[in-house]
Amino acid sequence: MISAVHSQEDKERESDERALRVDLAATFRIAVAFDSHESVSNHFSAAVTADDSKFLLNPKWQHFTTIKASDLLLLDTSDASTMDDPDDPDATAWCIHGSIHSMLPVARVLLHCHPPYPSVLCGLENPSIKPIDQNTARFFRRVAIDDNFGGMGDDAEEDWRIARTFGRHSTMIMSNHGVSVSAVTVAEAFEELYF
Repeated sequence: MISAVHSQEDKERESDERALRVDLAATFRIAVAFDSHESVSNHFSAAVTADDSKFLLNPKWQHFTTIKASDLLLLDTSDASTMDDPDDPDATAWCIHGSIHSMLPVARVLLHCHPPYPSVLCGLENPSIKPIDQNTARFFRRVAIDDNFGGMGDDAEEDWRIARTFGRHSTMIMSNHGVSVSAVTVAEAFEELYF
């Protein structure tokens, strides 16, 4: 009986991961259609396990238009040998997404990119979003502004700083860098990114 239960639980977990892979892969394609990407320098991730220790991430150097569900890397935040693997992820993506998934369990899905308009906003001296209409009002008191850009986020100190700055916010404007959004589901995260 126990093996049947484990078998059913394993099947459900695999089915959930497959659905998450499909949703995340579709999000890459939609991001391209809305011109919300920049070459191969953007990363989307989604937690697979309840504790966020395992997450899906796009492979390095692969353009969003070509990413399939089967291409997504399954990474473990506790695996110190991840960057020694021949199919290792982009170092900045591994550090930033791993840190945020580790520190912020509410960030089940994390989308980071450099779309044109938000990137311009990120370059302003004051990148805050004023609640002047219904689209901007949705961000009132929900946006973290990281104005301490420390260069490429590929070391633990910078990545933990980024995760702490993100905190409980659903959106983070990263000055002179890009925008990151988080949510519980892929659909919610993309909706946040869209606006």
